[in-house]
Amino acid sequence: MFNRIKRWLFKQFRDNFIIYFIITVIFIIGIAVGAITIKILNIEQKNDIMLFLNSFFKTIEGNTFEGVSILKQSIIDNFKTIGLIWITGIIIIGLPIIPIVILFRGFAIGFTVGFLINEYGVRGFLFSILGILPHNLLIVPSIISIASIGMTLSINNFKKRDLNIRSNKLYFNIIDYSILIIFFSIFILAGCLIEAYISPIFLRLLSNYLK
Repeated sequence: MFNRIKRWLFKQFRDNFIIYFIITVIFIIGIAVGAITIKILNIEQKNDIMLFLNSFFKTIEGNTFEGVSILKQSIIDNFKTIGLIWITGIIIIGLPIIPIVILFRGFAIGFTVGFLINEYGVRGFLFSILGILPHNLLIVPSIISIASIGMTLSINNFKKRDLNIRSNKLYFNIIDYSILIIFFSIFILAGCLIEAYISPIFLRLLSNYLK
């Protein structure tokens, strides 16, 4: 069973390598734009972010962050993205929307990491590595995979519509598409658990150094 799933995933990746590559590049561009945006913020905007982060660190240090609350919010945020990609992937509008979603996800990470490093230097880098990286090691590749799968289906639907082709396999394509998304969603859920119960441990350890 495991070998069958492994072969299925490998074939899916091999057949759609270009789309995976494009989505990954879009995500990297989002990170770069987010990091560059830090340089164009004015002092007032930076101060607002600093005030937010200081309150954030105090909350962590006081152990007032509840794992259940973080988990709930993380699941809501990530599965909103998954749901949007799933729906738009079935219809043609996924072609412009999915890349925008991925660009935004990359921007958010790039902006956060860029700001921390810009304001706190090495300590901000450590914060990013220990507090932001762990859960994103699972979440980011899974989101990119889901987005690539959604783009693939959306492109196929566009081609069939453009050629006026009606396929009896559409129903089965949607089932396969949904199964793949559910598969990668399991990894995202695992990432949410790490974000809720493991990442805060590192955040508390580093909070005293980032005030």
